[in-house]
Order: sequence, then structure tokens, then C-alpha cells
Amino acid sequence: MSISILKKELKAGIIRNLYLFCGPEEYLKKYYLDSIRDKLLSENLREMNMMVLEGKVEIEKLKDYCTALPMFSEHKMVIVKNSGFFRSQRKSGEGDSEATGEKESKKDELSEFLANVPSYTCLVFVEDDVNRKLRAVNAIKKHGLVVEFDYQKPADLAKWVVKVFEANKKKIDMVTASMIVENSEPGMTEILNEVNKVILFVGERTRITDDDIKKVCTKSIKSMIFDLTDAAAERDSSKALKLLNDMISLKEPVPKIFFMLTRQLRLVLQMKLLTEEGMSTNQAISRMRLTPYAARKIVKQAQGFSAEMLKEVLEECLKLDEAVKSGRLEDRAAVELLITMMSFPIKTNSIKTKKRT
Repeated sequence: MSISILKKELKAGIIRNLYLFCGPEEYLKKYYLDSIRDKLLSENLREMNMMVLEGKVEIEKLKDYCTALPMFSEHKMVIVKNSGFFRSQRKSGEGDSEATGEKESKKDELSEFLANVPSYTCLVFVEDDVNRKLRAVNAIKKHGLVVEFDYQKPADLAKWVVKVFEANKKKIDMVTASMIVENSEPGMTEILNEVNKVILFVGERTRITDDDIKKVCTKSIKSMIFDLTDAAAERDSSKALKLLNDMISLKEPVPKIFFMLTRQLRLVLQMKLLTEEGMSTNQAISRMRLTPYAARKIVKQAQGFSAEMLKEVLEECLKLDEAVKSGRLEDRAAVELLITMMSFPIKTNSIKTKKRT
């Protein structure tokens, strides 16, 4: 499922006639679709030999599209987006036997066709939802290539951001580049949008600064969690609660806020424990694979908490989570309690919540 095989083969000029692209990183899906297209088809013949199908498509029609000969070219390309062929299927036993039998027949027909895609056709499925246990997926594994495009690691994204700025004749250091990454959503398309905003903002100026990022870039929930944790570490519960209100007003789901805040506390505790065990700060940062900006934040936050307090608060997180799931506590109240516990370095008591009436 690795992207490395695809990279290596395209570099060597090898193009298969069957692919399945899946995963959340839409930017890379498009990038490699374009790379295959550019290597396979000359620009003046693309319109005649490239077809893009969106949504559900009948297998017979798909066969017709793929088996039709290319025009004035050795190859053709068929891209099928979100076909539904690879989604989780209804459990056996549901529905009547005739319908079930028809679906099984369709699965066999699709798998058989995928094993016999014409050599002159490059068929690429681009899917959001893929059930890897399906026969059709196994058929592509056997006769083509399945590539999963996950979100890239923050450290790799920061290096990519530096390259994008360099391509636009701008200079940015790794700390500032990682600030963009940590402030943005994880997708490369969203990060590139933020980069382009900064480029337009600075105009002819070549050096990008932290202030540019603060003025221009839209803060994601991830960056607001950094700020909230900063406030708690500084014992400023009012500021932390205001940040919570801001996130909620932006329609961020409260369970997501709780999850990300808990995750941030675990990272701060990990930093605390590693340095207390004798690691240098740089060694701990390397072990945790943090970007420079995230590292700077977490190191500072670790100074505001003791390891004992962090452990106690994380234990209370489990109790708060259970209280919410059992209906004894509203999710917003749980996050507010968590912020209060983070902001006051006193030994916490077990969460006791009354049942709602």
C-alpha cells in the first residue's frame, strides 16, 4: 500500500494499467494522477483518450469505456472517482436471496474484468471509502497497484513548505514553516492555500516571518489547542475558557476538542518524562518526531506542569470521558472541568457527577 512503489515506478517510466488510489490526502492523489496522465498521453491527444467518470457506474459501461481502442495513441486513461465498488457491503443475510445473488454475481464480474483490463488502457479508481477485504480490492492488488495516500508527517510537510516558498523566490526558516503546518489542517491542499495567502501578503519582500503567519493564516483547531494549553500552563483559566468558547462558536465538535486537548496533554507528559529520565531536550524532540514549532510549544508547556499533575489530570480525563458517555455529564462541562484542572496545580479529586434528571 506504499506510495514508494508508485514513486519508483513512475521515475523509471513504468505505468501499470490498473490502480486504486485511496486515503485522505487529496493533493497527492491529484498529483500522481496528473503524473500518470503526463507520462501516458501527449497534451494534444488527452481530450480524445482520457475519460473521467464520477460516482456510480455500471460494470458493463465501464467495460465499454476501457475496451474501446485509443484514438491516434498507444494508450488511453480512464479515471473513476468514488464508484462505490470498493465500499463496505451490506452484511450477508440482509435483503432477499435473489438480490444477494445478483450482488455476488456483480462482484465476480468486476473482479474478472479487473484481471483482464486491456494493456492499452490505464484504469485508475480514486476512492474515499475502501473496504480492503473485498474481492475487487484483492484483484487490484494482484493485477495492479493499490496506493494509500495518508496525511503526511508534519516534519515532511514543513520541508515541503520550505520548497514551495523557494519555488516562489521566498525564504522561510524551518521553525516558521512548521508554524504554518501546525496552524493548518493536515491536508496539503489546505496548507498550500495558507502558503499562497502569505506569498500574496508579503508582495515583493522575500523573507517570511512569524508575524506574517500570525497576521494571514487561518488558525485550525490544532493551533487553538496549542494556545489553550499555553493559557492553562500560565494558570490563565479565563483565557483558556475564552479559547474554548471561540472553538465552539466556530462549530468545532466538543468531543473533538476534548480528544485533541487530551492528546496534547499526553505529548506534554511524554516530553516531561523523557527529559526527567535524562534525555536532552533535543533528544526528546527527536524521539517524539516533533516539528520545530510544535517542539517549541511543548517544551514551554512542559515547564508549566509537573509530571505528577499531568498524570492526575490524564487519569481524570478517563473519568470525564466515561461520565459523558454514560450521560452523567454534558460534553462541554467535561472540557470546562478539564481546563479548570489544568489551570490549577492542586491535587484533583475524582470526578463525581450526578445523574441528569
